Amino acid sequence: MRGIGRLTLLGCCVWSVRAQTELAKIKTAVAENLDRLPNYTCTETIQKSAVRKSTGKVIIQETVRVEVAYVNGEELFGWPGSKIDEPDIGKMISGSSGNGYFGLISNNIFSSPEASFQNAGAVELEGRRAVRYDYRVPRSAMAYHIKTDSGTAFVAFHGSFWVNAALDLMRVTLIVDDPPLIFGIAGTASILDYERQAIGSSTFVLPRGAELVVNGTEGIEDRSRLNFSACHQFVGESVLKFDDPAAEPRDAAAKLPPAVIALPDDFTVEFNLDAPIDGTSAAGGDPVQGTLREGVRWKGQIVLPKGARLSGRIAHMALRGDLYYLELALTAIDFERGHADLTGRRNGVSEEDRPLIFRTAKFKFARGARLTLHSRLLKSVHNDSIRP
Repeated sequence: MRGIGRLTLLGCCVWSVRAQTELAKIKTAVAENLDRLPNYTCTETIQKSAVRKSTGKVIIQETVRVEVAYVNGEELFGWPGSKIDEPDIGKMISGSSGNGYFGLISNNIFSSPEASFQNAGAVELEGRRAVRYDYRVPRSAMAYHIKTDSGTAFVAFHGSFWVNAALDLMRVTLIVDDPPLIFGIAGTASILDYERQAIGSSTFVLPRGAELVVNGTEGIEDRSRLNFSACHQFVGESVLKFDDPAAEPRDAAAKLPPAVIALPDDFTVEFNLDAPIDGTSAAGGDPVQGTLREGVRWKGQIVLPKGARLSGRIAHMALRGDLYYLELALTAIDFERGHADLTGRRNGVSEEDRPLIFRTAKFKFARGARLTLHSRLLKSVHNDSIRP
């Protein structure tokens, strides 16, 4: 019996050393993957829902699409087709949201000297062989924080991660420990799924999807499912120009910037959609373009001609109860040598003087659909709730 006991203890110690060696290799692999990552961008589609837990009733469902870029170790966000320069996704999307999925979370777990790890052994994950480790990161590491309207606080967190035989990350879970109740949050958890993808001429371990669940102290569960697609390298462009002095006078007029057009405080104009909006596939954040059906006249002159191009995005496309609400955020009208800024105005869009509210998510505006823009300068609007 004494000999068996010694053999069992020896086997335990050999496994412990083996696990520590494997963990060191995993940390190195994660660090090298992050160090090698080029600047890149992906399309992030977020399916959001809020459920009242006591009844199971869905309060709201919404799909939002943004562009997210990983640039010099930081994440930046923007609307599709627009600049990607916003570090705080919470300024773009209402409700619960999260970031750090591209590299910050894994870096904070594996590079923190205060993190502790425990090997949980060989397992299967979605039918694939894997090894699971459990981890904990204390609040003192200041590696994860929660931000709400009530403030910001660093929190402790724990979870698990899975790796394959090549030591590539397959999944990471993250559960926050004891969030401050003053924030109105009873608990929050995230799941990140990874896969090896090609960026440029090399492959990297990148997130392919994530899920964030936030349970409020008032019994509301917010759930966000994230999908990352169309990832590609983010390359800055430089242009070399060789001036031709002889051509300068001829091209001078073409180089003039478009004139900024002053608009009347209030105007209404009809326009046609340049591309369809399908309730089954569109999302908040998607770009919207249109063409004016008629000109806008002010002080006896046409300030916006027929055929001018209108641009913006889907601001909200959400199901509340049994009604589907569509809201467009129109930002500019452009034509040859002219530009009109629509920001700072209340811009409502309707169809045949009816708000864009439907009893089914299967609505569709075909290309050329006729809509109406009602635009008012904000200084003439009192006690109105303006959503960005």
